[in-house]
Amino acid sequence: MNEYDSERVAGLLREHRYELTDSEADADLILVNTCAIREKAEDKVFSKLGELGKLKSKRPNLTVGVMGCMAQLHKAEIQRRAPQVDLVFGSPAIARVADLVERARRERRPVLETGEGPLVKITAKPASAARLKAYVTVMEGCEKHCTFCVVPTTRGRERSHSIASIVDEISGLVADGCREVTLLGQTVNAYGRDLTPRTDLAALFEAVNGVDGLARIRFTTSNPYNLTPRLIAAVRDVPKVCEWFHLPLQSGSDRILGAMNRGYTRARYLELIDALRDAVPDISLSTDLIVGFPGETEDDFAATLEMVERVGYDNVFVFRYSPRPGTPAATMPDQVAAPVKAERNARLLEVTTRVGHARARRRLEETVEVLVDGAARKNAGELSGRTRCNRIVNFDGQGRAVVGDLVHVRVTEVLPHSLRGALVATPERAAWPVKAGRPVEAVCSSR
Repeated sequence: MNEYDSERVAGLLREHRYELTDSEADADLILVNTCAIREKAEDKVFSKLGELGKLKSKRPNLTVGVMGCMAQLHKAEIQRRAPQVDLVFGSPAIARVADLVERARRERRPVLETGEGPLVKITAKPASAARLKAYVTVMEGCEKHCTFCVVPTTRGRERSHSIASIVDEISGLVADGCREVTLLGQTVNAYGRDLTPRTDLAALFEAVNGVDGLARIRFTTSNPYNLTPRLIAAVRDVPKVCEWFHLPLQSGSDRILGAMNRGYTRARYLELIDALRDAVPDISLSTDLIVGFPGETEDDFAATLEMVERVGYDNVFVFRYSPRPGTPAATMPDQVAAPVKAERNARLLEVTTRVGHARARRRLEETVEVLVDGAARKNAGELSGRTRCNRIVNFDGQGRAVVGDLVHVRVTEVLPHSLRGALVATPERAAWPVKAGRPVEAVCSSR
């Protein structure tokens, strides 16, 4: 979502005669887009602001701004700790960025804008924005109030964009060459509950699926509490929706889930996993896990390890618990010591890596659909892309495939973080069976 916001800000400023530059030394304006999910991210921001302060001492006319979640959370504290900052504004003010920058430059005094504003669909983007794949924000905010999370404070209440505005934005992206979109929301599967008439993410899938020229639809991040049978059916039935589902678990312990105020139990989560796999037997699953939440015992942590083994995730994002100001968890008793967090983090990563690799090995010798998105990172002579279930595949294009093509590749090798394969056919020659209006992909779908 921050990548999306940064692109929109650059696009809005472009409409006011600003151009992007790769050099901070050449810039008239530098905006730092921030995240407040973890303390480490905030530390990086203040470190960067220190660097920019030195630059500004040499170039007093440089305007420095801080935007995003950290701006919304800490407000005037940023200007107190980093007096070189001219402008602080939260996510609700993004649509007014050009006016705020002009005000800061004109008044020559710090500007703070962190009040709640109306939800605005911003489609402006810089000329350099990637076209093949794009993020599209469909809703903002969250009302779950997990005890560890600042998102309700930084992003506000849940607010959804209309289906018409989203489809219009995606149609414009496709006209510019986009083939894959990722629909974004802090709790994306709560989409549409606040609209009149009320709608849902499944209906949005169906509408976006009708955009000619679009090949794939992804979405993130979902909350188990809002996962409905209708949405699971849509993942199965809407042709362009990819067979990849990110469903944060956070902990395998019911006691810790209750302390987190997650709204579901371990048993309920497993029911949802079973329902997803019943609908799409070979679906790829990823999740988020927190280690060292206040009060987490060795038994609680063991329950998380067991859940990873039991579910069999393709990918896991592991985070050490980080106290966030103003959240209930920050003042809970029995805070877990940093060395314990580090040790559990390492053990969990070891298990998730092993399980993920075992899942990946099931793809050996299968033929997969790959959206080519560029050169391979370690070999510029090869091409790279992702399967529908979000695995990276590197292969020799043999001069027959280019960026943007949907090709079919046979997997010949499974590596720790990617697959290698051999091109089966050029896009024009590939002939694949179709069932229920969609191509069959052996890697991720049984349809």
